[in-house]
Amino acid sequence: MTQKDLVEKLNYKFPEIEKGDLQFIMNLFFDILKEEIRKGNRIELRDFGVFIPKKTKGIIFKNPRNNRKYYIKSKSRILFKIGKEFKKRLNTPFLASLDLGTQSFRLCLGKNFNGNVYFLAKWKENVRLGEGLGSQRKISSQAFQRGIETLKKFKEELTKYEILKYKAVGTEVFRKAENAKEFVDFVKKNLGIEIEIISPEEEAELSLKGILFGLKDFDLKIENFITIDVGGASSEFIYFNNGKKEWIKSIDLGVVTLKEIFDLRHPLNLKLIKSLKDYIKEKISTLPLVNFQELIITGGTASLLGRLELQLTYYNLETLHGLRINKEGLERLIKKLANFDYERLQKIRGMEKGREDIILGGLLIYSVIFDHFNKESAILNEYGILEGTLLSLIEDYNY
Repeated sequence: MTQKDLVEKLNYKFPEIEKGDLQFIMNLFFDILKEEIRKGNRIELRDFGVFIPKKTKGIIFKNPRNNRKYYIKSKSRILFKIGKEFKKRLNTPFLASLDLGTQSFRLCLGKNFNGNVYFLAKWKENVRLGEGLGSQRKISSQAFQRGIETLKKFKEELTKYEILKYKAVGTEVFRKAENAKEFVDFVKKNLGIEIEIISPEEEAELSLKGILFGLKDFDLKIENFITIDVGGASSEFIYFNNGKKEWIKSIDLGVVTLKEIFDLRHPLNLKLIKSLKDYIKEKISTLPLVNFQELIITGGTASLLGRLELQLTYYNLETLHGLRINKEGLERLIKKLANFDYERLQKIRGMEKGREDIILGGLLIYSVIFDHFNKESAILNEYGILEGTLLSLIEDYNY
């Protein structure tokens, strides 16, 4: 973690303090630590550990090469003695979840410590396993290979962190592709990773677990809401009311398949955009119209929407989580992106490599959803199926 990362995290925890002041406080803190160590004082950070200055004695030694004697003067060094709490955390085994979707593969490492779940590291690759799914109903040979190569990388991380307990779930692409079993069997045989193909309802349930976990961070009292996860080949909707699920809907509508069905090539004219919206509107027309407080959006498309809105050059969970997305800003972004070719799209601040050609379809889906539910804004939740899968692993086996 760099100083910049630390300041960003502190700014998320203490938004009322200016970043410049946080940087000053952080520098002052480390200056005090260094000064106390120079004085030879012991420094204890409760539950983390103790820094102990130690001065070594000067020694005389003989160099065996020339039989000459030399004197090495005394030196000061710092010993670190790890705290009991920190040591216990380190010794708690890692758990892992893998979310294998139509557009991206993701890996999350976490720990369950003293009843609290910590999501500690994440990896993501835009594999686009569902390339060609809309027309051929199969995982193409190129996509098949991309998926295997990505899982090889994930396997290296699982091995590096000595992870024995994990849960890997496959979503819409695995439900639709005729050769999905071939992919699953190959991965199990050659990489030792077992993939569980889950139903749309199970996918929505896992997503809801992650969303509810993320909602704890919001300073809002939300009793009823609809969650939306726009994926590569399908979109999941959940109506949550007063502590229980009222309904779960999975719509055959995703950003990858939308691109392939319409053979989308940028720039897009107004006539094509209207045609796309009409198609999306028909797809979601069966969603019940109910009274609720908030739209909660999650997943890769939603996260990229937040990055584009804020023009973030790198992903930052603390900045994106809880961001309110307004329909007015969404429409401006659609109008802007529709006029760009792929080369210009790649250069937009906040754009994620590997999603340039599908992001506009995702934004149009959200635009129609806003209209369908007559909402002017939505809240971005950076927790979803990936985190929900890890939470499910913990619950199912009491890890």
